[in-house]
Amino acid sequence: MKPKSQEKGQVLILIALAAIGLVGFTALAIDGSKVFSDRRHAQNAADTASLAAALSKIRADPPETGDAVAEAAGIARAASNGYDNTNSIVEVHNCAELNLNPPCQGLPAGADPTEYLQVVIRLTTQTTFARVIGRTEIASIVSAVARAIPSGPKPVGDGFALSAMSLHDPEAVYGHGNFSLDIRNSGVFDNSDHGCAFTTSGSAGTYSVDTAFSVVGGHCANGFANLDGPFQNASQRPYPPPELDVLTPNIVCNGDSVFDVATQTYSAGNHNNLNIPNGTIIFAPGNHCFYGGVSINGNTNILAFGANFLIASGEFQSNSNGGFTCRNLLVHINGGTGFHMNGNSTNNCTGVTFFASTGDVSWNGNATINFTAPTTGPYQGLLIYLPYENNSALTINGNSQQSLTGSIVAVSSPIKVNGNSGTFALSSAIIGYTVELGGNGNIVIDYDPDDQFQQIDPASLEVTK
Repeated sequence: MKPKSQEKGQVLILIALAAIGLVGFTALAIDGSKVFSDRRHAQNAADTASLAAALSKIRADPPETGDAVAEAAGIARAASNGYDNTNSIVEVHNCAELNLNPPCQGLPAGADPTEYLQVVIRLTTQTTFARVIGRTEIASIVSAVARAIPSGPKPVGDGFALSAMSLHDPEAVYGHGNFSLDIRNSGVFDNSDHGCAFTTSGSAGTYSVDTAFSVVGGHCANGFANLDGPFQNASQRPYPPPELDVLTPNIVCNGDSVFDVATQTYSAGNHNNLNIPNGTIIFAPGNHCFYGGVSINGNTNILAFGANFLIASGEFQSNSNGGFTCRNLLVHINGGTGFHMNGNSTNNCTGVTFFASTGDVSWNGNATINFTAPTTGPYQGLLIYLPYENNSALTINGNSQQSLTGSIVAVSSPIKVNGNSGTFALSSAIIGYTVELGGNGNIVIDYDPDDQFQQIDPASLEVTK
């Protein structure tokens, strides 16, 4: 029996229809996942861009330029995350603008829309399998809204004179030896949840605070050290903590430095493998970039007023018995191995900040060190700063001839502070990953919030949608 002619080719039709269906399912799985991934990345970029815009608006000077400054900052932050106006459309709006598309969402009832900024990213995802069904690209829109109203700056460290940020380490705050610690107008914060997060050891010594020992975990005592002040349980804070908004130095030198023998002065410029001779040596105002290290020995006296130091390679090392005197000095270690002071020198600096992007900072020996952080400008109240990316050690060995004023912040670093004779005086907020205290003298921290680095309260900058 002959098959009916009208039934010929039916299998091919079914196969073709099935193939289209399979391609459609593949497009949904592959291209759909790609769209979802692109939207997720774009949303993260919009969130961070909205926060950057909000912070820039808060700090705009004059304030009436706030929206323009915020727009530039938001677009720049989105571009740094891969979304610029070449592969997407990035918009920054004040939520008080009319006819926004999409409208600002997530504002609380009764909120003032002028306090909120919206970042919108419009992007397209190129398809692979969906082209079979006529979709060569898929458009997406993501947005984020952030509030830009300052609640006022507050001192870094939340008012604690001494903080250790480790989550789980034993001895996150560790005191040993025969020294005494006296914290005035403040207290201690220990973020570790270990049973011996706060450990004291030694045959003598008193740990005194005016507020409290605030510890997430427990206290272990080995020896006879005495705690003078209430001990209270604290809530653990996230680590890493919110990033401080500290301006990264940009020190650039043009040409080589020239040494004037008559005036014993180094002009601004590049220095290579510098071995400083005896005498009183002056670094002229301006930028000085050190490559291959700096060595100061003998009875050399250094004067630096209105200068910026970049330690680009090697170490800055002083073993001098002379002195180091400076005013308005910024020291940036970026590529170098550290800034080290030893010997018996006398060092007096006002308006000084040590910013260590790389390398460590250590002050040892019997040197006299009196350093005070700037009282104006972007580094106001900041004496020593190691960013989160730098976990090098910070060591300060003090004695009765030393005093430090300004915040010491190194949230990824072990910090060691030793008071070796007499009274080592500080007016500082000391913030490290761990903090070790020791020696045979007295460590006095006379905490004054006005001396510390001020930070915009992060609670005033929040993504609402």
